[in-house]
Amino acid sequence: MLTEKGTMRTEVIFSDDKTERYLLRKIWDEEKPIVCLIMTNPSSADVVNIDFTVLYSISNLYKLGYGGVDILNMTSEITTKLDTKNGISLNDTNVDFILKSAEVNDKVILAWGKIGETHKKIRRVQRDLLEKLKPYADKLFMIESDHADHGYHPLAPQARFHWEIVPFILPEYLQEKKEAVPGHSTQDEPNEPLNEESEEQPEDEPEKQGKGKRTKKDTHTA
Repeated sequence: MLTEKGTMRTEVIFSDDKTERYLLRKIWDEEKPIVCLIMTNPSSADVVNIDFTVLYSISNLYKLGYGGVDILNMTSEITTKLDTKNGISLNDTNVDFILKSAEVNDKVILAWGKIGETHKKIRRVQRDLLEKLKPYADKLFMIESDHADHGYHPLAPQARFHWEIVPFILPEYLQEKKEAVPGHSTQDEPNEPLNEESEEQPEDEPEKQGKGKRTKKDTHTA
């Protein structure tokens, strides 16, 4: 009979009113490399509770041989539905935590998915954050699954159970270019709040296209 025991150390840093979460740290083996994982916004995870995003992230990083993860986000507002109607922007305190994690950890995995393809306001924040991360350009990576497509969020069905960590490739939609011509609709502003890191994300939507195969036009993100 074999008995294995382990301890996972958790650290969470909130704002004083606990409406913002700056850092969620999970360490299960301090002797192994730690990664910085950046997504869009935090939801329900705290010291005890974990959502599916955190669950899939820990599982996949453990299988890849890592010893822990710093989970951070572009925006620190705790919500299961990110409302971009009034715009979003980088928060200085939140950026400080991101840059500190990027400095001390081995890899920075940009795991915000494809959301920037269709949401102009989020695209601008992504560009701003990438500018801040320029000193760590050689540390930037993203999630790929089975050599199919890359730039996944941990909740994407294609990447929930298997990750490959590959160097970050700047997607075309994040390259600097003129936005919409004034007076013309871009059709890229959502009418409803966005569901980001929550476990409530519908699971069947990506399967409707091409018998479950992802195409470059599939902009579903978790």
